[in-house]
Amino acid sequence: MGLRIAACIGWLSVVAAPVLMGACSSDVSQGNQPPNMAGGGSSSTGGTGSITTTAGTGPMTQACTEGVALANARLWRLTDAQYVNAVRQVFGVVTGPQVTEADSGAADYTNLSELTVVNDGIVGKYQTSAHDVARQAVKSHYATFMACDSEVCAQQFIRNRIARAFGRRLDDGEVTGYLDLFRKGLTQSPQDGVRLMIEAALQSPSFLYRTELGAPQAGGPTGQVTLTVHEVASLISFSLTNSVPDQQLWDKADTNALLDPAVLSAEVDRLLDLPETKANLADLGGYWLGVQKLRRTEKDLTKFPEFTDELKASLQQSAQLFVQDLLANGKVTDLVTSKRMFLNESLANLYGVPGVTGADIKAVDTTLPERSNGILSQPGMLTAYARTDRGDPIHRGLFSFYALVCGGSIPPPPPGALDIAKGFPPNLSERAYAGLRADNGVCKACHSRFDPLGLVTERYDPIGRYHETDAAGPIDQSSVFATLGPDLDGPVNGLADLSAKLVAGRRLSDCAVQNLSMFTLGHDVIGDTSCALQSVKDTLAQTGKFRDFYKALLTSPAFIKRDVK
Repeated sequence: MGLRIAACIGWLSVVAAPVLMGACSSDVSQGNQPPNMAGGGSSSTGGTGSITTTAGTGPMTQACTEGVALANARLWRLTDAQYVNAVRQVFGVVTGPQVTEADSGAADYTNLSELTVVNDGIVGKYQTSAHDVARQAVKSHYATFMACDSEVCAQQFIRNRIARAFGRRLDDGEVTGYLDLFRKGLTQSPQDGVRLMIEAALQSPSFLYRTELGAPQAGGPTGQVTLTVHEVASLISFSLTNSVPDQQLWDKADTNALLDPAVLSAEVDRLLDLPETKANLADLGGYWLGVQKLRRTEKDLTKFPEFTDELKASLQQSAQLFVQDLLANGKVTDLVTSKRMFLNESLANLYGVPGVTGADIKAVDTTLPERSNGILSQPGMLTAYARTDRGDPIHRGLFSFYALVCGGSIPPPPPGALDIAKGFPPNLSERAYAGLRADNGVCKACHSRFDPLGLVTERYDPIGRYHETDAAGPIDQSSVFATLGPDLDGPVNGLADLSAKLVAGRRLSDCAVQNLSMFTLGHDVIGDTSCALQSVKDTLAQTGKFRDFYKALLTSPAFIKRDVK
């Protein structure tokens, strides 16, 4: 299998396009932008069907492509988090969260299959980690691994533990190779034999890479392939729990029971109920909805002394709990209409929510109009998308543009855009600066697409507090959308109007699928015209339940197939 992986690297297309940049000024460089990745299912195969889009005032039917898989055949290197989870699950060792690189606190999702590479430095770190994990595993769990000290028990360890780590059965030649390592270590002790096997397994491409190649074929796969039953189990498990299959899913794969659609459906339901699944999906959803950006958010403490480390940690927990509750229990309309907040007494006092006591963060269904627009009125998101010392309609607008509206791509700033921004008068209001950008031909082309989305948040300060007035009088939260399409264009006055426009059609639902599918499929689905993805969009549009989105995606026949380019 290791040779098969090496052989396949040559023909797999691993192409990374640049991440989409901001827009017409340097101020947009930190927008919530999706990666523009090469990948996805091929659009050149299969027949045609119908696809429903949200252009105009309602759905319209266009052609979609039948028979296309939801991703290409590929190898996908484990992230550090997945490595740590797998090691803990299979070998019982809890290791540090950083295996190959220091935690950069990245606010944007980076686990895209096309971007995973290995260099000399990473190889050395894998060696070090494998050595340390193997020693800890044998020291703490040898009696669990080995019922006896003989080769018979060593072979059981290989066919059970190492197979689980690899996500597939080992062939007889591979088993013999690991037994040879056991025999080599056995000259010192049985423990050394097991240590050598674990150390080798953790450096094997079969552990470090997830395969989505289908059954082995001479010369590599061609056309379209169906994933093996063990690949399906790994794909579902990593999609939901961010780790290798648990024992129950592994057994269903190992006996081929998972090939039964009813069994597959039941396993997806079971996994969706697990706490680790809910936590993982919330973590991924945090990239979509701005939670991860809070980790690197700073404020001018001379203007906002309230923004302590404790407040930032509480805001991140509050926002993460909102996302977890939304994805596990909510509907897509709750995304912009929910009145639920997660608060303790300190947060409640800061944001003017009455009736909350105690230090523990708990769910609160508020009656305040200014906190009744889901993620749009969550203090965490509003804080993450704001400057250190003042409001930020640009980045708040970009957040809505990418996360909720899916308004398209924004090109890099044109030449001279920075000089134009520097030439604006100092100390104007954010609304005044937006007006200057709207009047400038260079800036207007891009900023007119997202600045209006941000202006409706003007009553929320950089740490998410709501103010109806400032020193100049009532704060204007009105805006006019003129570039987003007939379903959204027109005058709006604050978040409530924006929310009403978003829930009136399918754009919000389809945009949610576009964003969340990227995390599960490992590539951007912008431009995917497959009937399979359209069916998933239809499911969420019909039921509104995020759980139904995950179920539809993970049980789609196209989810377990791969196109070969």
